Amino acid sequence: MRRTAYSEYRSGVSSRRLLSCLVLLCLAGGGASAPVQHIYVLHTNDIQGALVPSQAWWMSRDFPPPLGNGPSALTVIGELRSQAAERGYGFVLLDAGDAFKGSPVGDFTRGQAVVDYFNRAGYDAIGVGSDDFAYGRSALESLVGASGIPWVCANIRVPGSDTAPAFLRPRIMLETGGVKVGVVGLITSYNNQLIPDSLAGDLEVGNETEIAREQVAALRAEGADIVVGLTHVGHRYEQRLAEDVPGFDVIVGGRSHTIVDPPVETPRNHTIVCQAGSRLTAVGFLDLTLDRASGRLIDYEGRIINLFAEEIPVDPGYLAELESLRAVAEEGFDEVLGHAARTLTRSDLLESPLGDLVTDAMREHSGADIALVNSSGIRADMAEGEVTYRDIYGIDEFGNSLVSGTYTGRQVREMLEIGMNEPYSIFQVSGVRFTCQPGSPFGSRIRTVTVGAAPLDPSATYRVVTSSYLGGPTGRYRVFQEGEDVSDTGFLLRDAIAAYVRRHSPVDAAVEGRITESAD
Repeated sequence: MRRTAYSEYRSGVSSRRLLSCLVLLCLAGGGASAPVQHIYVLHTNDIQGALVPSQAWWMSRDFPPPLGNGPSALTVIGELRSQAAERGYGFVLLDAGDAFKGSPVGDFTRGQAVVDYFNRAGYDAIGVGSDDFAYGRSALESLVGASGIPWVCANIRVPGSDTAPAFLRPRIMLETGGVKVGVVGLITSYNNQLIPDSLAGDLEVGNETEIAREQVAALRAEGADIVVGLTHVGHRYEQRLAEDVPGFDVIVGGRSHTIVDPPVETPRNHTIVCQAGSRLTAVGFLDLTLDRASGRLIDYEGRIINLFAEEIPVDPGYLAELESLRAVAEEGFDEVLGHAARTLTRSDLLESPLGDLVTDAMREHSGADIALVNSSGIRADMAEGEVTYRDIYGIDEFGNSLVSGTYTGRQVREMLEIGMNEPYSIFQVSGVRFTCQPGSPFGSRIRTVTVGAAPLDPSATYRVVTSSYLGGPTGRYRVFQEGEDVSDTGFLLRDAIAAYVRRHSPVDAAVEGRITESAD
């Protein structure tokens, strides 16, 4: 990945369309009477509570560049807001959801630290992600209220209505630099499967494409010059949405944690689609150029501003506050639990070495016959060498607990079938092996199943352990609640992994063929 110097952004113009931008800037002159107007749009997504300075481990595992995260983001946002004001430009700051859960400080404060960051930075609107419900609907409502910022999502609705719940707004209109910027929020309709009813309550999620058409039309009717989609559906689906729904000028996305640099301009509708990675390691930047006479978008520049600590000063007061929180939230995190013989990787759509280890740890702790966990819940690889509790936290950043119950063989097969129909990932397994045909119709994807050395018996009973995410009463996962003696043990999955590392260090795992594709 190219490390782009922060100095490239201080001018507000990048090199992608330098000639056209220079012409426009000469015409504009920064004055209110100029024939064009600029709007700076800054954006973040999937912050996951990661406010504390970190390291860019994906660039170099051995020598990762330091990142400034929240304290550097405040510097970038403050400087570009001031620059926009000096030049008479508009300025909009947006976040696309999944803000709170996934890091010690975020979890320790149950999201309040992120709300404080949003308020310090002066965000104009925030979208909703599925993980924003992690502390429950009432907690999300409280956090939204505490932020004093509009949270937008048009397709989360009160059941049987086209009305958003009171704490959310389907769309908003912002006015900046003499330009009306309409913002509509959208979340993936898979949200009905991704969030347990116990957390979201009775809220329903409508089809994002159909509702987007309605909301874009409404914003245009209300006089929006620019329409921005603030979406939490994943980059692939954002591009599809941009092409299926005419009228979006910009889609600021989230969920897939994609670094889109430069932004993608879709071929049919010429919508600008952007996303800024995750965990506040970068801030996305767009410079939109509008023709004042027609109110139309005529040009744009866009880049990702990586928050490299050696290039971007941190806000010292904010850094001190975060360090105080971190000292409490991360007590004991650097204790060495054991060692990994090699790097154990994860995979969303294949059996993985780390998936085997995690499910083995679950089964060993619980004494169950079978362990199942969704691959997307395994959030980081386990690096070769020392393994600390901090590393384990990164693997299970959602803080799932273990849920166990007794099920028939028929129900176990249904669980495996559901795992092959997951929209984002399969289930990792222990104690069971199966063959499958992923392309077959739902209900016929699982072919052969063995538990231990014996074929799965539909009428026999088996003890199964899973995560509280899968074991909660939600959507197609209700089968996990239909067994006997189903209970949430309250024991954290990450603690089961930590105990396994302590007992078996140095740990190692390799793909064993627990999940194989059938030839017929």
